[in-house]
Amino acid sequence: MQPSQDYAALRRDPEYGQLNQRLLEFLALGGPRRLLDIGCGDGAVSEVLLGRDPGLALTGVDPEPGLLAEARARLEGRAEFHVGDAASVERLFPPASFDSVVMANCVHLVEELPAALGAIHRVLEPGGRLVFNSAFYAGAELPAELPVYAELIGAARRAARARGLVLDRSAPAKTPGMRRSAEDYWEALAACGFTGITHAEESFTFSGGFLAALCGTPMFASAALPGIDRNVAAELLRESLQKQQQKAPVTVTRRCLYFSAVRA
Repeated sequence: MQPSQDYAALRRDPEYGQLNQRLLEFLALGGPRRLLDIGCGDGAVSEVLLGRDPGLALTGVDPEPGLLAEARARLEGRAEFHVGDAASVERLFPPASFDSVVMANCVHLVEELPAALGAIHRVLEPGGRLVFNSAFYAGAELPAELPVYAELIGAARRAARARGLVLDRSAPAKTPGMRRSAEDYWEALAACGFTGITHAEESFTFSGGFLAALCGTPMFASAALPGIDRNVAAELLRESLQKQQQKAPVTVTRRCLYFSAVRA
């Protein structure tokens, strides 16, 4: 899993946060008692969960120590936090330590999905539930929205060439996680021993603020302008977006994928 500090601006976007609210509805009725929040970042989702149930025993894991410091300050002793990623949880916690695991908007950052799901399976108790979501997968972009992304990326690439910057055409267009489909997630869950697998897809409309935050993420900036320093790529993309917005407000609609699965 990539350092989530790179995704902090996107996570803090209020429209993007709506996806998390829907995710939490997929937790088991009656609510979890011992929950692991993987990719917890600065604790925003953890805070929502504790607001719903102050008696919840909550543990957060994230690869970025700086964000975990923010989470600890936000929750003031109401949860415990550890440095780690999805694949490391079986080294951090004994088997069957939790009855619920949440991964909010970060499963597409997991590079080795089978290893991560296997580790999660082992720290869940029998009957425990895993829920996760992603707005970055094969099928997330609606066909009608593709021209918006094409115009944004095309303008940024022209600006890059005007600066004398050279794109690396051999680089992959998308990270492995963004190329996964709903079927890929379903098959991976089943292969790791999860049962009761269900999924849903819902659409959300985002404004330019979401796109500006998206432009700064490694997965988007590096894919849009491969071979160019990611910070420079993000700058060019934001400049391109700003020019688009001067002509007319920019919005995009994306699908979000939701999964729920149970450890047998």
